[in-house]
Amino acid sequence: MQKGQNEIRIIWLMILVIVAVAAWFYDQHIISYICGLAFVLSVMQYVDQLQKPIPDMSRQANVRVQLTSKVPLYISSIIAVIGISMQWSWLIGLGLTAWIFFFLRWLRRLEVYLSLIEYQLKKIQQHVPDLENEPIPHLDKTQVKTSLSENNQDNLGLAEQIKHWIFQGNPVLKVAIIVLVIGLILLLRFATEHWQLSLALKLLIVAGISFAISLVGWLMFNKNRSFALALEGLGLAGLFLTLFFAYYNHVIASFALASVCFGIIMLITLWMSLKQHTIELAMMAMLIAYVAPFTLPVRSASSVEFVAYYLAINLAVAILTTLRPWKILNQIAFLMSIFISAGYVYLHGYMHERLQLAGLVVLHTLVFVWLSFRFSQLIAKKDVEEFKLKPALDIALIFGAPIIGYIFLYLIYFHESAWQAGFSLAFAVLYAVIYYFAKNNQSIQLISQSYFSLMLIFIALIPPILLPEQWSVMGWAMEGALIYVFALIRQSTISRYLASGLLVVAGLSSFYYYVQLDEFPRLMFWTLSLCYYVVVVFSNSRPAFQKQLSTMTTIFQALLMLAASSMLLVLLLDQFKTENQFAMTMLTISILLLILNEIMLFCKAGGQWFIAKWIGVIPVFVLALIIVLDHSQNGMIVWTSTFEQIGIAVSGLLLFLFWLRPVSSIRFEKEALSLGALSSLSLTSLCLIPSMPYISVVILPLAFAAWCFWQKEHEDWNRFWQARSSLALMLIWIVCSQLFTVQAFQGYLLPILNPFDLVSIAILASFIWMLSLQLKTGLDRGIVAVLIVLSLLWLSSYILLRALHVYLGTPYNALELWQDATVQLSFTLLWVSLALITMSYASKRQIRSMWILGGSILVIVTLKLVLLDLSHIGTLMRVISFLGAGTVMLVIAYIAPIPELDERS
Repeated sequence: MQKGQNEIRIIWLMILVIVAVAAWFYDQHIISYICGLAFVLSVMQYVDQLQKPIPDMSRQANVRVQLTSKVPLYISSIIAVIGISMQWSWLIGLGLTAWIFFFLRWLRRLEVYLSLIEYQLKKIQQHVPDLENEPIPHLDKTQVKTSLSENNQDNLGLAEQIKHWIFQGNPVLKVAIIVLVIGLILLLRFATEHWQLSLALKLLIVAGISFAISLVGWLMFNKNRSFALALEGLGLAGLFLTLFFAYYNHVIASFALASVCFGIIMLITLWMSLKQHTIELAMMAMLIAYVAPFTLPVRSASSVEFVAYYLAINLAVAILTTLRPWKILNQIAFLMSIFISAGYVYLHGYMHERLQLAGLVVLHTLVFVWLSFRFSQLIAKKDVEEFKLKPALDIALIFGAPIIGYIFLYLIYFHESAWQAGFSLAFAVLYAVIYYFAKNNQSIQLISQSYFSLMLIFIALIPPILLPEQWSVMGWAMEGALIYVFALIRQSTISRYLASGLLVVAGLSSFYYYVQLDEFPRLMFWTLSLCYYVVVVFSNSRPAFQKQLSTMTTIFQALLMLAASSMLLVLLLDQFKTENQFAMTMLTISILLLILNEIMLFCKAGGQWFIAKWIGVIPVFVLALIIVLDHSQNGMIVWTSTFEQIGIAVSGLLLFLFWLRPVSSIRFEKEALSLGALSSLSLTSLCLIPSMPYISVVILPLAFAAWCFWQKEHEDWNRFWQARSSLALMLIWIVCSQLFTVQAFQGYLLPILNPFDLVSIAILASFIWMLSLQLKTGLDRGIVAVLIVLSLLWLSSYILLRALHVYLGTPYNALELWQDATVQLSFTLLWVSLALITMSYASKRQIRSMWILGGSILVIVTLKLVLLDLSHIGTLMRVISFLGAGTVMLVIAYIAPIPELDERS
């Protein structure tokens, strides 16, 4: 698998290079730049993955390794990006040249370290007894291949089978077969339209060649199994395709004759698959048969013809899987019938075909009911003690087919409740009969009980079907909730899955009646929302119920919480039609969610509840964002009343408690919790000083960060601030606040001694503290260093800009500031001063990484001098800028030499 992943990486890099060159040739330079950036990041990430095991390997080999910093690579990348944005070709070349130099140096040192480690490991292994020369028992290759084919591949799931085909075997052979099948299709199209021979003779020649290819594959099966199967599959594919072209071009005019020919080819395929005990041949032939109708150049099949054709293929699959437990064929047939066949009927079906389509759906359903029953028998006989129902496709294969079939029949007769109830009764009778024959079979006793549950559920569907309009939705929802509760109590997996289907049907039907009815159906949505909440709460109320929840069930319950909260918000907004509508809605739903969370904590709910509640609160945050944007005027928040302001603030605090209760949930998922809790606290903080929103929004988060800083012994609070989401929120504020605030000079007394500068400095300190915590989570030190440098320069430069704007009237947040000599001189002196302080402190304390940080600032200063100041060398300010920067660099070189490698870092 690792080899396959490496090949995928190489292919990805090659695609980036090809796309970049092609885009540059067609003058789409921006695409070339994006591909180049993606190439750089991909290569760095790939090599970084190779570098990660080196510390562990060096400890095993007792070798001391000092890994190379990637800061120069990041700086070179930034230089290239600046050159691209300014359209300076020479700067792009400089950045790329520097990046290539540092990258090659990085690779060279990596190679040296690996060679040294390998040498030391070999020396260590010389003292270990040689176990590699132990005799290995001889294994017959034919036995190994047969075992893999018959035992392992038969039990692989659909996803595992696809991975097996992609990453194992002979990839050249697989690509060749695909190319040949495409070529065969194109050949048949060309022959149909252009060749001068009679069409019957053309198709007969192609069919003869296809049969000969299959025969050759059959004869050489014992010599080269994989190659022989490929030839057999190619030949059978040719026969299927030729038959289709012959029928739809009227070479074979009779449908009966075409059906006989199709049956003969299918029987040959079945016989060869069973005779050779190979699932690969059956799979190739079936896939070609499913795809064949889409290769026709003449006309499209009608929906009835298409579904009938798929029924014939599914019958062949039923014969195969009746004799062999090849579940992947069942899965493919099931998926093809659901998505391809149903989609084709949706696009090409007509009302006058309804009766025929309903009959075909019934036949399809009966086929899959038999497949599910027979498949469960085969598995149970094979390993009775370990037989368990599995989720996803296995559950869908055994139990989902009748439900899907019933849904199709329900949609075909959507406005005729009598037909719908009749189909439900028919399915209930069918499963009563199956249960009667299966209950005495001990090997599938579990499945027989599930058949009994299916019978009860289909009977239970009849009352809501017969209810009128929105009452039917309420019936679906209530029955779904009751069956879900019953399934948890009885530990019935199939009942729980089917109850989930009822809840989904109720939700989808509610949208239909919401559009169709003249009045807003409040009672329907109240009932639906309440049923969704009941299902989620009851599922997490007891440990015995929580153990039954799989990953897919947890995701489903999270979606139920999302839907329930959304409906509740709409209902509350409709209920509170007053001036304080938003505040009342936010307060009500926040109180309800907090109470609900406390109840679940009292019931000792686990991680499944955390996921559900976090997803369920998303609509509340969407509403909060809408409220903030709606009340924003001229860079300020204007509340309509004091009650609204207080109500929104209290709602934010309640949501903050909702996220942090319990604190131990930080260990479960810190990213979502940190994002939600900080967003809630920011909402409350935003209400403190609405006239200065950019300052107000971070007051409480800063206070909370300061409190957590003093709680160093509490590990959970450190985890809270180690989340990348909290880091991203701080970074967004650092950038956006300086660019977009319109209250930056409000209350301005002196530089730093003003509200906005003080808050900016506090944010910078918090951001650096959070970055230091990120190092413990494995964030690359180079990225941390770059973020510290850029944030320090960004905020300090804006503090300086505001001071210059107040006292000297220089430009502020305008492009003209890059041409202002006073601003550029001030930037140069500020940045070199920061570099002096950082590097001198690092040299004194022998902190090498901090010294490199200050050196990065000097690199940026040098670039600025070359790119901006040198272009205006005639002004006095530019001359002073060069002289001042050079003098400070001399001082740094004298008092702050670089610390040694073997000291603390």
